[in-house]
Amino acid sequence: MAALGLSPGSVRPQARGFTLLELLVVIVLAGILLSVVTISVAPDDRQQLAREAERVGQLFALAADEARIRQRPIYWEADLNGYRFVTMVAGERRLVGDDDLLRERAWREPLTSLAMVPAGAGQPSQSLLAPGAPPLRVAIAREWIQSPLRLELSTASAQVAIDFDERGRGTVHLR
Repeated sequence: MAALGLSPGSVRPQARGFTLLELLVVIVLAGILLSVVTISVAPDDRQQLAREAERVGQLFALAADEARIRQRPIYWEADLNGYRFVTMVAGERRLVGDDDLLRERAWREPLTSLAMVPAGAGQPSQSLLAPGAPPLRVAIAREWIQSPLRLELSTASAQVAIDFDERGRGTVHLR
C-alpha cells in the first residue's frame, strides 16, 4: 500500500463524475436519436398530399350526405390554390357556409395540375394546368348512386389520384 502512496488504514478516494469517453458516447447517441426524430417528423410531400386527398374524399362523402338532406346538388369547385363547396340557390351560386366542415380551404402547397377523369374515360374531361384558369367543377348529386370518377392532383413533388366509386366514397392512390 505504501507503493501507492496510501498510508495503512486510509481509504482510497472514490472517483466522481463521468469520464470523457462516457460523455462522448452519450452525446453521439443523443445526436443519432435527434436526427432520427427530425427525419421522421419532417413532412413528406407525397404523404402530405395524400392526407389532403383523403380529406377531399371524406368531404365529398359528407357533401353527398348534405346534398341528400338539402335535396339540392352541391358542387365541388377547385383551382390550383384551393377548393370550396357551392350550391345554387334561386339560380345564384353560394358557398356552403353554414357547415364548418364544408368551408372553403386552401391547398397546403399549391397544385401544379388538377384533373377530373370520368370512369371509363382515358382522358380528363376537365383539367387545370395554369393559375387563373376557371375552376374545375364536379357535381355531387343527391342520388345514392353517383357516377364514378377520378380526381388527379399534382404538386411540384408529388402526385395522387382519388377514385370515387358509385357510392361516392373515395380511395387515394399515390402515383
